Amino acid sequence: MAIDTGIGVVCSNLQSTGGIKQILLRSWETADVITYGDDAGEWDIDNIQSGGDAAWFVYEFKNETPALTINGTKENGSTAFECGLSFMIPQLESATFHAMQETLDQCMMGIAIDTNDNAWVLGVTKKYANEDVASKSQTYLNMATIEGGTGAAYSDESGITVSLMARQFELPRKYVGTITVDTSALTAITGA
Repeated sequence: MAIDTGIGVVCSNLQSTGGIKQILLRSWETADVITYGDDAGEWDIDNIQSGGDAAWFVYEFKNETPALTINGTKENGSTAFECGLSFMIPQLESATFHAMQETLDQCMMGIAIDTNDNAWVLGVTKKYANEDVASKSQTYLNMATIEGGTGAAYSDESGITVSLMARQFELPRKYVGTITVDTSALTAITGA
């Protein structure tokens, strides 16, 4: 594939905001089907289903703490991208620790919805996807670090910062399918 276009910047690009407004996580499942958009000039995922609609869980956080980071490195002709997603959950609670404990050994995928309404998918890569069973992909999102505590002074923050990491072989793709979020139930679905 040759370079066939440039990149332009318009006024709306300069007015965009930083930050993440919603984080959705789920474990890879054997019935998962990922539909990639292959239209010219597009870099997206059209749909994520798992025997019908795919179930996701909403992870809430302290405002202005989550961030999506991307670091690409090329070694011996192969480029890998380490895509990190971090967020802070305020106040130490047993229920929070239990929920985080459940994620420690999971192969996950995530969607980070930024403040510009772009939904970035992490832990899913078409380039080295398993052609027969999507859930056997070796590209996934997993727990990298958890740090935090009570702090020492009354004015210190109490809580934990969660860092998830996906080592994938292409940049994150934008999810353009339907996402239905139920914030009261802390759940979401993707699908047709």
